[in-house]
Amino acid sequence: MKTILASILFCIFFGGSLLPKVGIEQSFKAHELLKHFQDHKKQAPKGFSFIDFLWMHYSADSKHPKTSQHPNMPSLDFSGICGFVLPGLMVFFISAYIRSISRRTQINWSNLYQFTIINVLIAPPRAIAVYH
Repeated sequence: MKTILASILFCIFFGGSLLPKVGIEQSFKAHELLKHFQDHKKQAPKGFSFIDFLWMHYSADSKHPKTSQHPNMPSLDFSGICGFVLPGLMVFFISAYIRSISRRTQINWSNLYQFTIINVLIAPPRAIAVYH
């Protein structure tokens, strides 16, 4: 039972972190969203999908009238995704691309430097001539 509860809480917290500005309190309203979708599906013609439902309720140019059930639905603000999630994904994919390119290019270079004074360093010490 503990593992099931921990898994559910993990999914809620992880899902909430993927969608900024959509917190846990909005996640608890998901059942209202599904119930409202089922009401619309009963009244709507065939071919009515969940995407159509979301467009009808969360689009700025929607002609759908507001009812008393609408305040109970979750508030989905996707501006957080454009500001936080998408740039993070872009950085992740660009860095992965750069890493894959750097693995493809093999830089072959040879060290042509020679230390030629090695004989002088190994030579025995000599007496120093002192002039008076």
